[in-house]
Amino acid sequence: MRRLACTLSASRTPVRVAYTGHGFTLVELVMVIALSGLVAVMIGTVMSRPMQGFVDQSRRAELVDLAATAVNRMARDVRLAVPNSVRINGGALELLRAPSGGRYRANLAGGVLQDPPVCVASPCAIPFAGPLQLNELALPANLWMVIYNVGSSGAGNNVWTPAAGAPSVISPRVSISVQGTELYLTDAAISGFRFRYASPQHRFFLADQVVGYRCANGRLWRGEFDSLAANYDYSAAATVVDQVDCANSSFTYTPGTNIRSGLVTIRLTLSANDESISLLQQVHVDNAP
Repeated sequence: MRRLACTLSASRTPVRVAYTGHGFTLVELVMVIALSGLVAVMIGTVMSRPMQGFVDQSRRAELVDLAATAVNRMARDVRLAVPNSVRINGGALELLRAPSGGRYRANLAGGVLQDPPVCVASPCAIPFAGPLQLNELALPANLWMVIYNVGSSGAGNNVWTPAAGAPSVISPRVSISVQGTELYLTDAAISGFRFRYASPQHRFFLADQVVGYRCANGRLWRGEFDSLAANYDYSAAATVVDQVDCANSSFTYTPGTNIRSGLVTIRLTLSANDESISLLQQVHVDNAP
């Protein structure tokens, strides 16, 4: 019994355990903060150039994509131009767009086959050979018919200066429909009209709109007009692309010769956030009337 009591008494004696602790001094904490800041600055310096380069490259790629879309739109319209109808007018690129064309045959007027065609009254029937070539989904209702636009100076010799009441390479703007293998030109203005020249290849073009591009106020504008005029108002034109540096953008046209076709040169410069890109494209123009 005594031994047991002693044992119990010993077991109730508290046991003391010694702990040793260690903390950061203020100097050590300041050194850690300083070293962490130095490492962060070094990492930021090393990574900033690649990141900035990526941002700049993305911005340039976006500008190139915008410029390429605009230039391709212009090139598409140029390729649909009536031969010898492209012109640079006060810095604007303008043309007469022909979504359709084909080959005509001499028409019957006054009991005689006429080449070039003659329209005595409305409607005027002009036969054509083969299927009508369509570059658009549908043939517009009101059109100009163009035959052998040589593009020389003088009233009636080019599409921009039609000769009122006299033979001309371009008809008045009239309603044109297709019935079988004949084109029917319907309008009071077509009565008494005669085309000036016969085409050696018997080619004709049906033009629907005058299309023009002008760069102004940091934007490239595209206008469509349903009349022939010396100058056009682009205030209601649609924006093709903005952020354009018009001072460094230009459109030039070199007419064709006997040994080469015409050439349209498009230079478009876009600028944004101190980035600038220039796109140059040349479009050949088939001026064979």
